[in-house]
Amino acid sequence: MDLSRHKAFILLTACITAIFTCELLSAEPPLVIDAKSHQVEGKKAYETAFSANANQTEFTLLFDLKLQKQSSGRYWNVFINDQDLGRLEANTRQVGADKQSDGFQRVGFKIPAEVLKTGENTLAITGRGQPAVLRNIVLDPRPLKQALQLGAVTVKVQTPEGQPVPARLTIVNASGELSHLYNASQPRTAVRPGILYTLGTGDTFELPPGKYTLYATRGMEWGYDEQSIVVNYDQPQSHTIVISREVDTTGFIACDSHIHTLPGSGHGNATFEERMITIAGEGIEVAVATDHNHISDYRPFQKSTGTQSHFHAISGDEVTTRNGHFTAFPFDPDKAVPGGVKGRNPLFLENDSWSELIADMRLKGAEVIILNHPYWPSIPDGPFGRFRFNRRTGNRGEGPEFNFNGYEVVQPANKIPDFFYALEDWMSLLNRGSRLTAVGATDSHTVNDPVGQARTYLKSTTDKVSEIVPREVYDAFTQGRAVASAGIFADLKLQGLYQMGDLVPVNAIHADKKTGSKLTATLRVASPSWVQPREAMIYVNGKQVAHQTIKAKSNQPTDQTLTFSLELPPHDAYVVAFVLGDGITLPGWTTYGKASQAITNPIFLDVDGDGRYSAPRETAQRLIAKSQKEDGSFSPAQRKALLDSAAVKADAAVLLHVEDLLNQTTTSDKNE
Repeated sequence: MDLSRHKAFILLTACITAIFTCELLSAEPPLVIDAKSHQVEGKKAYETAFSANANQTEFTLLFDLKLQKQSSGRYWNVFINDQDLGRLEANTRQVGADKQSDGFQRVGFKIPAEVLKTGENTLAITGRGQPAVLRNIVLDPRPLKQALQLGAVTVKVQTPEGQPVPARLTIVNASGELSHLYNASQPRTAVRPGILYTLGTGDTFELPPGKYTLYATRGMEWGYDEQSIVVNYDQPQSHTIVISREVDTTGFIACDSHIHTLPGSGHGNATFEERMITIAGEGIEVAVATDHNHISDYRPFQKSTGTQSHFHAISGDEVTTRNGHFTAFPFDPDKAVPGGVKGRNPLFLENDSWSELIADMRLKGAEVIILNHPYWPSIPDGPFGRFRFNRRTGNRGEGPEFNFNGYEVVQPANKIPDFFYALEDWMSLLNRGSRLTAVGATDSHTVNDPVGQARTYLKSTTDKVSEIVPREVYDAFTQGRAVASAGIFADLKLQGLYQMGDLVPVNAIHADKKTGSKLTATLRVASPSWVQPREAMIYVNGKQVAHQTIKAKSNQPTDQTLTFSLELPPHDAYVVAFVLGDGITLPGWTTYGKASQAITNPIFLDVDGDGRYSAPRETAQRLIAKSQKEDGSFSPAQRKALLDSAAVKADAAVLLHVEDLLNQTTTSDKNE
C-alpha cells in the first residue's frame, strides 16, 4: 500500500469511527439529573452531583426555567465541572401573555466536548441574580441543535425603499411570552430572550419548533410590522420586514440624556457594543453616555459597530450621591470625573453636597446639569421628599438651591401616583421662579429596556446626524427649547410665531385686532399608529385653561394641529401643553401601565411690557411692595384689601404666592 492510499485509509477509518461514535452517543438515552423543582435566590445557589460518561462530542444540558425579573450586573451562572456554560437570562412576562401559562420555558446550554468525565460530575448554578426556579434537569447526549430541534430564522428589516434600517425585533411564542433565542449573538446585534437588536442587514437566530410572532419596531417615530411564523426543525427560513417612518419631527432631534452600560456603571446588562446597536435600533439621534460616576466614550464603539451615522454621541456622567443623582455633560473622558478621580468612582460619592458637586461639574466642563428621577426610589426617599418639597408653593423645607438646568419630569423610573403628579410639581417650581427645563429620559441599564422610551426632542437647525451642532444641543436644554416625550411628539406655538423658550413681547400680545385680548395657541400632536393620544391640555401659570379631545384613529398615525383661543392673563405668565395618551402594550415598547405623553416647555409672556418675564411669585412680591406701609408692615385691612384686589384674584398662582409671602411676614413678625 503506497503512502497516499495509506493516508486515505486512515482518514476513512477515522470518519467511520467518528460517525459510529456519534451514533452510539445519540443512541444513549437522556439522563435525568434532577426531576425536582428548585429555587435559587439571594445566597441560595444550586449544586448536585451526577454520574455520566465522558463526552467526546457536544452534549446539551436542558431544564425548565422560570425567571421573569431582570438581573442588573449580577447573574446566575451555570457550570459543569467548573466549565462555564452560560448564565440564566430573564424572560420578562409580556402584557397579554396567556394567563394559564406557568411561566416556565425549556432552555438548553451547550456542553463542549470533553467537559464531562466518566464517573461523578458536578452541576452548579452559582452567582447572585434575581429569584429563579428550575426543574426537570436533563443531560441530553446530542448537540444543542438536535436536543431542542432548532430551526434557523433569518430576518432583514428594511424601509419601503428597500434600505436596511436598525430596529428591535421582539419574538414571542404562542403563549405571548418572550422566547429564548439560540445561536444569535453577532458583533453587530444585541440579543436577550425574545429580543434581537439589528442593523437591518440580515441576522439569523434559532428557535425550537412552534408558532411565533415577530415584531419589528424602531422607537416612537416609526411604525411597526409583525409576522407570524412556524418554525420546524432544521428547516431554515428567511423574512424581510418593512417598517416606515410615521412621525415627522423636522426641526427637532431625538435625545436620550440618561443611558448606562454594564462595564461603565458596574450594573445593568448592556455591553458598550450592544448599547450602540440598541441606540441605533430605537432611532435616538443624540445619545448621552451617563454611567455612574464614570465618563464613558461611545465613539470608539460606534466605529467598531458601524453606527457612526445613526447617532451623535456625547460623553457625560451620572453624578450619583445618596440624596440625588445628576446627569451632567459634556465631559472629557480622559479627565477626572466630578467629585472624584479619573476613571471609575464608587457607585455613591462620599460628598453629597449639591452646591459643591454642581460647582465641580461646571468647572470640569458641564454645560447641562439635570436632576434625575426625583421620585425614585419613592416619593419620600427621592430628593424632593428628602428636602420636604411643598407641592403647592414649590418651596423646600431644607436642602440646597436648585441651580441645575432641568430635571426628568418624564422618566420611567419616577414612582408617582398619577400621570399629572410630576407635571404639577414642575409647574409649581416654575411659578416660584425656577427656570427648569422639563426633560424626558429613559435611564436604561439593559438591552431589554428600550433606550428613548422617554426622550427629549431638542430644537435643531439640522435633521442630519452628521451635522448636529453640540452647542445647539446644550442651548436647547438650558433655554427650554425642548419637548419631554414618551410616545407622543408635540410642538406648541403662540400667535403663530413664538416657540418654546421664547418671550412673547407685549406688542405681539396686544397688536392683533382680530382676536383682541385673546391669545392663539397652536399645538401639533403626532404619534405612530400604535400610540393613541387622547387629550391635549393647555396650562397658564400652572392652571389648566383649555382642553381638547384628540380624535385619533385606531392603527393609524396621528398628526393633528389643534387651535386654542386663550384669555390674555393679567400678569406675565408662561404657557405649556400637556398631551396624554394610552399606555402601550406593543411587545418591544410596553409601558406597563404608564401613559404615553408629551410636555412642552414654556413660552413666556411679557404682559406688563417691561421687556422681561416675571414668575408669579415675583409678581406677588411686587404687588405686596406696592400695598405695604413704608416700614413694610401690613394692617389687617390692608392685607384683606390686597387679597381681595382684582390684580391678585385674577391669577390663582399669584394669589397663592401673595398668601404665602404674607404668611411668612406674619410668622416673622410674631417671632420678633
